[in-house]
Amino acid sequence: MHPFYGPSSQLLGQENTLWLGLASMIIYILFWAVVILFAVKLIKKYIIMPDNSKVKEDTAMSILRERYAKGEIEA
Repeated sequence: MHPFYGPSSQLLGQENTLWLGLASMIIYILFWAVVILFAVKLIKKYIIMPDNSKVKEDTAMSILRERYAKGEIEA
């Protein structure tokens, strides 16, 4: 049981239990939101690999194609 609910709340007094309970609930929600966001970032970075084959082009091959198109190299 949460420390701010139930019999232990009598130690703090009735006027303090409401805001302490709400504050602890907000802290728990923020904590789990940060944990989930961190986990999603790690999964995107290390598990889901981006397809880099479309981005990278061999520079040597592009130079050869360019020179062949200019007529500097004959087949």
